[in-house]
Amino acid sequence: MQKIFDTHLHLWNLQECPISWVNSYKELNQNFDFNQAIKEYKDFEFLGAMYVETNSDNKDKEALFALKLKKLYGLKLCLADLKHKEEICAFREVMHTSFKGAKRLFETDFKELVKILEKAQIVFEACLKNSELIFLEKFLRDNSNLKVVLDHMGSPDINCFDGYKKDLQRLKKFSNFYIKLSSPDHFSMQTSQEFIFELFSFLKENFSEDRFLFGSNYPVSKLSPNKWANLILKSEVFENLDAIFYQNALKIYKGG
Repeated sequence: MQKIFDTHLHLWNLQECPISWVNSYKELNQNFDFNQAIKEYKDFEFLGAMYVETNSDNKDKEALFALKLKKLYGLKLCLADLKHKEEICAFREVMHTSFKGAKRLFETDFKELVKILEKAQIVFEACLKNSELIFLEKFLRDNSNLKVVLDHMGSPDINCFDGYKKDLQRLKKFSNFYIKLSSPDHFSMQTSQEFIFELFSFLKENFSEDRFLFGSNYPVSKLSPNKWANLILKSEVFENLDAIFYQNALKIYKGG
């Protein structure tokens, strides 16, 4: 049975931490706990996970909630602020829903934040729109010592796949750049399996397998963790499955 570490797990208790954006999604407007998540991996040997911030309404309440999960279940943490930087191994500020978008990467206060990440050896999780990947080349060039993980493979869109490929090819020269094989929000059972496999093949052709990390994006993804992980296996694109499914993650996310 394939061992697996989920680098992109969302959990929430809406009574403890408000998340207003879930009000627009009936299937997400409920609580999701760690024990539910574990049951999603019936075909795998579940090793653990990293809790990823949820773009909540209150960062302080979310941090307290996440710290409790860390204590209970040994989760690694990716939070949206650095008040508890000694407890986290990754930082994420959602940009794909922000009106500033990827331009946020170059604002003065964000540059100062990046300095803290570098010094503390905390990974930066880049959550960008497909159309904004072009901004990453300059950011990576300016911050060559920062480990950067691209969430959801950069949310590729089948309708502009050629542009996506050109943007990603410009990033393969950066040794501290990694790609999270986490299911994008818009992927579903209706997404072409042929396209998903073509996407995997493109990534494998351009990046070594020590650059990939498995993530589920549970419960936001419309594909279950078990289904998504099995799609990766079914594609037969990747060779070092242990590296992709858990070893790379345990090497990259060391802190916290």
